[in-house]
Order: sequence, then structure tokens, then C-alpha cells
Amino acid sequence: MQKDFHFCAVYVLCRLAGMESSYAEKTAYASQQVDDAVYQHALKFENGDVFHQTQTAHKELCILKSSDMSLSFNIWLPFHFLPAGAASEDPYITEAESKTIQLLKEKVIKAGNRASGIHQLGIFLHLYADTYSHQGFKGFYDRSNFIKLTEGVEKLKLKDKFLKFAVISMPNLFPIGHLLAVKNPDIPYAEWKYQKSDSLHQVNNLEDRFMPAVENIFAFLRRFLAKNTEYGIPADVDALKSRISKIRETLEYQAFLEDRYQNWLDKIHNNFFEFEDFNQLDKNLNYDDRAWFKKAVKAVKVPKCSFEGLKNRAYNYHRFYKEDGFEQSDWTLYMKAAAEHKYRVLHQILPEAGLTVS
Repeated sequence: MQKDFHFCAVYVLCRLAGMESSYAEKTAYASQQVDDAVYQHALKFENGDVFHQTQTAHKELCILKSSDMSLSFNIWLPFHFLPAGAASEDPYITEAESKTIQLLKEKVIKAGNRASGIHQLGIFLHLYADTYSHQGFKGFYDRSNFIKLTEGVEKLKLKDKFLKFAVISMPNLFPIGHLLAVKNPDIPYAEWKYQKSDSLHQVNNLEDRFMPAVENIFAFLRRFLAKNTEYGIPADVDALKSRISKIRETLEYQAFLEDRYQNWLDKIHNNFFEFEDFNQLDKNLNYDDRAWFKKAVKAVKVPKCSFEGLKNRAYNYHRFYKEDGFEQSDWTLYMKAAAEHKYRVLHQILPEAGLTVS
């Protein structure tokens, strides 16, 4: 899924489930930040402290690096393509409502009262949503990801001409995640077909994946709030039923990502989804992928071709300063939550589900 769902739809579902707007915004931001936290370099602060970032996504079009198994198991698998577990016919394939996602739900609910509890929730909701859109694929280079896309709303768009030629002419070299299906699994209104082995598969994203995800994420959020009432009082189940047609209408909107995202925002700003406690935050909701970082860290870029640049080459050619409140900032809590989430998936959840990837 993409920003229209990971940020906007998650925000709407949080609000409808009974979450207060300030916490819903943090949850939705953390959910989308999973796709935007593409840096892994450590920050060496001018006061001598060091903070290592937790990378939760690859940079756009970083296909060759994405095929590296160690990076796949540190990024794709824990944050985007959760393995279903040993109970599944193929334990490393992604499935909606798998054994692993059920185990992870309980851990996230129990962690709700921690300082980073709401950030852990947002990271989990990103992965939870992706288990619906990414189902049938593995989060690493594997032959099982080899498909032939026969119909879809988006065709291959690669800036690198060589890679474009390679993917089209030698698809066997690129069975990474859903690369061969392009963005079709992530577009809410997409209907697409693909050939896998001798079988033809037809997918209606809206009916088969997005609407079920909406209903089950809402149900989980009500469970989360029932155990963590500091974030809001869980709403009645009818809170979704009475707005489900509005959510379906918004998901059906056919446009490129930024227009879909803006369509969601416009509706939220005008209380299209009828939040009972609609407020100023709802009216001005927006997402800036660097907003949390800028509130936590002051980064001063230094020229590469200079003595100062030579000294700071190990620090990504920057001088870093902690802003006031760094330790309790949303960015710091997100980074810590992401590190804990990765450890939890790889070293707790997957072993409980019969898999060992350490």
C-alpha cells in the first residue's frame, strides 16, 4: 500500500475507532514513516553522542541493493513482507491474518503503555496493511516471486534504461518482492492479472484486499484502545459500518498517488467521515516525511570539497545537533520503536511461528 492508505486511511480508521486526534496523527505518521525512513547512517552529534538510525525502507528504485539477502531480512521482511510462519504451506510467503500477524498483535497491544507504544502501533499497522497488499509474495530474492503480469493499471516505469531492459527481457533475474507486478498490488482500485507457473491469477484489490484490510484494522484498533484507554475510548462497531460506503468511495477514486492522497486529505479536512469530535488537527492534517526529524535534530550540511567536509565525511557531510527534547521526540521514539519492532519480529515472533532467521 502507499501513502494514501498508510497515512490517510490509517488516520481515519484510528479516529473512527475512538482514538484522540493527536494520537491518531502520531500513529498515522509512524505508519507512513516506515516507507520514508531510508537512512541507516549513525548521527555523530557535536556534543559527542552517537545515535544509530533504524532503516525501515530502501530508497526508490534501489533494485540491485534490494536483492541483497541481509538487507532484505533487515528491511523488507520485518517491515513490509511478514512471513506467514510454519503453519503455512510456504512459511516465508506473506499472508493476510497469518499466525505471525496474530502473535504480533498481542505484543503490540501489550506494548501500548510504553513511551513508544503509539509509534510501535503505527509501524505495526504499516506491516499489517502490507500483509494484505503484498500477500502471495516473499520479502527477498526468491523464485516464488516470479510472475508474468498480463494485465494491470500500472506498467513498468524505471528511470534506469538498463534495469528497465533487464526486467523486461530477463525477469528471472528480478523475483524480488512484488517487483514484477510493479505497483499494482499497492493501488486500491487496481484490478490485475498475472501468470504464475501454469496458473492465471486475477486480483480485485478493492474487494479482495483493501476493504478486508479496512475492516480488520478497525477491529484491531478497537482491541488496542480497549487495553490502552489513554489514547481514547473504543467506539462502537457501528462507527465503521455507518461510514464504510464513504471509505469505499474514497478508495475507488482513480488517480495517481499524490491526487489520491490529496483526495483523502480534502475529505478529512471537511469532516467527510463525520468524526464526532472533529477539531483543528483534523482540519489541518498533513504529512511531511522530514517533520519529525527536523524537530529532533539540527543538521548543518558542510561542503564536501573542503577541510571541514573532509573531517565530516564519516558523518554524511553534516554536523548534527540535538534539539531540545531530543530523547522524547517523536523521531527518536520512532527509531527506537522500529529497532524494537525488528528485533521482535526476527527473534520472537518468527521463532514462535516455527521459523528461525537469526
